[in-house]
Amino acid sequence: MNSPSSTPKTIGFIGLGNMGSAMANHLCNAGYSVLAWARSQATFEALADIALKPQTSIAALCAGTRAIALNVTNTADVQSLLFREGGIAECAQPGTIIVDFSTIDAATVADIARELKSREIDYIDCPVSGGAAGARAATLSMMAGGDLAAFKQIEPMLRHLGKTIRHVGPSGAGQAIKAANQMALCIQLVGIAEAMNYALEQGADLTIVLELLQAGLPASRVLDWAGPHMANGFADPVSIEAHLHAKDVRMVADAAVKQGLHLPLLLKTAELLDELVANGPKSQDTSRVFEIVRSHLRG
Repeated sequence: MNSPSSTPKTIGFIGLGNMGSAMANHLCNAGYSVLAWARSQATFEALADIALKPQTSIAALCAGTRAIALNVTNTADVQSLLFREGGIAECAQPGTIIVDFSTIDAATVADIARELKSREIDYIDCPVSGGAAGARAATLSMMAGGDLAAFKQIEPMLRHLGKTIRHVGPSGAGQAIKAANQMALCIQLVGIAEAMNYALEQGADLTIVLELLQAGLPASRVLDWAGPHMANGFADPVSIEAHLHAKDVRMVADAAVKQGLHLPLLLKTAELLDELVANGPKSQDTSRVFEIVRSHLRG
């Protein structure tokens, strides 16, 4: 097993989408040897400008490193990579540290960590905030849950990927805080959409509405991001794809219902984002929830 003072310089990476590929590229540029596995060879062909070392199987990846990063879409994807036949849990060397950048169900994380620990594998849940733009700029915020000693071993690697990096508690704590982040962001977004629609119905100019909201107490980073999209008719490039926010918010809403928690704003926000995704292209910006709110203004 790695000693607490040792820092792995060979990293396995699985999940080379928009965010994962940018993160893997930063690690390559920082001098890490990045072993990568993907379901399709086409993934590596599309990322030929990144100095990845493609692996033919998860087993081959695990044989080459004791530090593995994951960045996939949902809880089921993580569980499959870990626990299927020939998966990471079966193939990883004792002493391996898995850092999972995916946003998944917080309640599941403790079970994952417990099962992996029984196999002498440490699991750090480390969801990130900042989107693909933050990944490209290496300015992500990272909230890590799990064993502190294991976290300290991978912390130098994380410093190449983000600006705000915190160990926040035991397994699942990172996911819980990421869930709170998505709740606060998306509920605020729906509130902004409702306020802007109300002002528009009264005949106000949305560019002026935005200027005055930004000058007062409603000012926020969410308003600075979403407000210009709403005021300018969504002519700006997509900044955050709606399906990503919708997936996260729906996951948290469903988990809250299972726990018997009464969170009406969260549930309504999940409903509106689901409707947005169902009625538009996958790549549309989340701020277009403005249009869904507008469609319901008169019942």
